[in-house]
Amino acid sequence: MLALLNIHILIAAIASCCIYSLGIFTMATTFVTQMLLSTLENTASNETTLSWRRPFDDVRVGAVAGLLISLMILGFFGNLLTICVILTSKKLRNIFNQFILSLCFSDLISACISWVNLYRWTWGFDDFALPNFFCWFYWGADVCTSYVTAMHILSFAILRLISVWKPFVFTRITVVHGRIWILVMWMIGFMCGFIPFAYLSGASTPDRSDLLSATAGWPACTQKLETILQYKLMIHITYPLFLYAPCIGILLVSIATMTGLLSKRREKTKKRTISVASDAWKQEKKAKKERQAILQLVLIVGSFMIGYIPFTIFEFWTVANTDQSFSGRRTEWMFGVVQNIFLRFSECLNPMFYNLASAKMRSETLHFLTQKLYKSCFRTKELNRTDTSSAMSNKGLQL
Repeated sequence: MLALLNIHILIAAIASCCIYSLGIFTMATTFVTQMLLSTLENTASNETTLSWRRPFDDVRVGAVAGLLISLMILGFFGNLLTICVILTSKKLRNIFNQFILSLCFSDLISACISWVNLYRWTWGFDDFALPNFFCWFYWGADVCTSYVTAMHILSFAILRLISVWKPFVFTRITVVHGRIWILVMWMIGFMCGFIPFAYLSGASTPDRSDLLSATAGWPACTQKLETILQYKLMIHITYPLFLYAPCIGILLVSIATMTGLLSKRREKTKKRTISVASDAWKQEKKAKKERQAILQLVLIVGSFMIGYIPFTIFEFWTVANTDQSFSGRRTEWMFGVVQNIFLRFSECLNPMFYNLASAKMRSETLHFLTQKLYKSCFRTKELNRTDTSSAMSNKGLQL
C-alpha cells in the first residue's frame, strides 16, 4: 500500500512538473508566434526604412523582462535551497550529491548574472550604460558555467555507469576523489571559458550608420570587433570540445547505464528462486533505488539538453547570419531571447528534478524548510521580542 502511494505521489509530481513545463513552453511559443506575425506584417514597410530601428518594442521588452526575471528568481532561490540542504544534511554527503552541489552552484552563478543578459538584449541594446566590467564578466562567467555544467553532467553519467557495470571499482571512489574531480573541472572551465571569452568581449557604442554591416544589429555588449576572428576560432574549437562532445558522451553513457541496469535485472529474474519475505523486501528496495537512479539521470540529462542545445545553436547561427534586413535583425533578437528563456528555464527545472528523483533529497529538503529554517526564523522573532520587552522594562525602571 505504501509503495502504491509513493508511486502515485511520484506520478503526481511528474505530472505537475510537466504541466509547469508546458505552461512555460506555451508562453514562450505564444510570445514567439506573436513576434513572427508582427514581423511579417511590418516587413514591407521596414525594409524601405533607411534609419536604424530597434528590433523590438516596449511591449516585447516588458513581456521578456517579466518572464526572465521570474525565472531568475525561481532559479536563484531553488538552487540556493538545494545548496543549503546538501551542506547541512549528513545523509546527503555522497559523491553523487557532491556533483549536484557543484551543479547548483554553477546554476546559481548563472541566475545571478542573467540580469546582465536581459539588460543587454533590451534597455542596454543600443547603449550599455553599465560599467564595462559587467559586460566582460558576464560573458566569461556565462561561458565558464556552461562548460562546467556540461562536464559535470557527463561526469555524473560516467559515475552512474561505473556504479552499474563496475560496482567494486565504484566503492573505491570516495567523496574526496569527487571533490578533486570537481575542482579540476572548474579550473578547466575558468581557463578555457572565463579567461578567453572575458578578454574577447566588451561594451561599446555600436556603429548603426551602415545597416548592411555584419555587426549593425549586434547589442552594445558583445564581442570586440578587433578580436572577432579569434572569437570565431574559439567557439569552433571549444564549443565542440566542451559542449557538443559532452552532449554525445552523455547520451551514449546514459544508454549504456540503462542497458546495464536492464541486463542485470534480467539476470536476477532468471536466478530468482523462492525466497523468504525479507529477501523479497531487500530486492524490492534495491530495485527502487535503481529506478530512482535512472530517473535522476534522465531528468538531469533532459534538463541539460533543454537549456544548452538552443544556446549552442544560437551562438553558431548568429556568427554565420548574414541577413541584415530589419526582419533578419528581429529574427536574431527573437532567437536570442528564446534561447535565453530555455536556458533560464533549465536552471529552474534542475532543483525540482533533484528532489523529484530522490526520496532522500525530498525528505531532507522538507526537513530543512520545516525544522531548520522555520525554527531559525521563529527563534529570531522570539529573541527580538525578548530584547524589546527587556528594553521596555529597563526604560520603565529608569522612569
